[in-house]
Amino acid sequence: MKTYNIEKGVDVRVIKAEKFKTNLITMYMAFDVSRENITKAAVLSQVLTRGTEKYKTLTEISKREEELYGATVRCEIKRKGETQVFGISIGFPSEKFLDENINKDILELLYEVVFCPLTENGGFVSEYVNQEKENVKNYIASIINDKRTYAKIKCLEHMFSGEIYGVSEYGYIEDLPSINEKNLYEFYKEMINNSKIDVFVSGNFDEEEIVADIKTDLLSKVGARNADYKKCEISKKTEEKNIVEEMDVSQSKLCLGLKTNISMFDDEYYALKLCNSILGGSPFSKLFNNVREKLSLAYYVSSSLIGSKGVMLISSGIETKNYEMAYNEIFVQLENIKNGVIDDFEITSAVKYIRTGLNSVKDSLKGIEDYMYSGLVLGKLETVDELLSRLERVTKEEIINAAKKIELDTVYFLKGVECAEEV
Repeated sequence: MKTYNIEKGVDVRVIKAEKFKTNLITMYMAFDVSRENITKAAVLSQVLTRGTEKYKTLTEISKREEELYGATVRCEIKRKGETQVFGISIGFPSEKFLDENINKDILELLYEVVFCPLTENGGFVSEYVNQEKENVKNYIASIINDKRTYAKIKCLEHMFSGEIYGVSEYGYIEDLPSINEKNLYEFYKEMINNSKIDVFVSGNFDEEEIVADIKTDLLSKVGARNADYKKCEISKKTEEKNIVEEMDVSQSKLCLGLKTNISMFDDEYYALKLCNSILGGSPFSKLFNNVREKLSLAYYVSSSLIGSKGVMLISSGIETKNYEMAYNEIFVQLENIKNGVIDDFEITSAVKYIRTGLNSVKDSLKGIEDYMYSGLVLGKLETVDELLSRLERVTKEEIINAAKKIELDTVYFLKGVECAEEV
């Protein structure tokens, strides 16, 4: 990846990848997470692709995409540590497969969507805003109805109560009524004028030409700004929390939040990644083989890491009557790792499993771009090969030592009602 600084707080990042038949240009705008803007960002991500000054309807935008050989414009919001990211991307065929140069036309369409949204009376089109508020409402409701995801969200909310990281990345249904075409437009202008901007260009192209075109055709009106990614602090253990929520579902959900006291910036993190894979982060893990397969105490059970915060989540679906046995067995398996009950096969299998996942990043432009951008935002830019090299040097003793630092912080139990119909 090569970086071209355009203005203070505005950079173009170039990733050359000649094996793909398509190119990808994405404009990322990064800003601090807050309860006040998270739901607005979700609505805005839908409104921006509804119409522009030149292409006033979704139909007109789609027609222009077809004229540009099936180019596709997408908006997305995502969480990177304690930074909220708003991304607008356009994918399009590489010029080596075309008879004409379409880069400037591609940038013109992206410019329209980003900087020239359709407005009326000093705000967005009210019809579009109301329709997209309803769509966001339905999307958030669908997440709530997925009780596995819901339990994780609630566990994190309790784990980080009073902290920025406790704000749901999906937004809040109860915040939607206060959003209107005027205050959403004000939020949009604030984001355009003050957020940290990165434009990623990925694929096969003339590097100097595309950077020059982006500077003149996309970023011509973008000025310098005092903006950067928010540094993410590791989360330390607080007073242990135990939350039980009853709900009319047949399958209970047990989600455990643990503080690892190791972040992605520590040398011990590579051992922690292998520890997680051995514990519950892979199909051959101790939790899967014992809690689920051997003892039949869970419908599913797995662990995952939030490296930027130094957190491990253990998620499981269980019968209510099996709560105590499942809970105890989960910690038996964690204690086994702390006590050195680890086979060489488990370590080599963990490395292979992580390697397969990391190498899959290289299979798409979006995967490569997201991996590199995550490294920038979180403050640790490390190539896949560098990461794999570090993992392969981890010893069994280092895994044990990493496991010994893990402490329980939050227990969230979504207690189901026996024989109820699953929601």
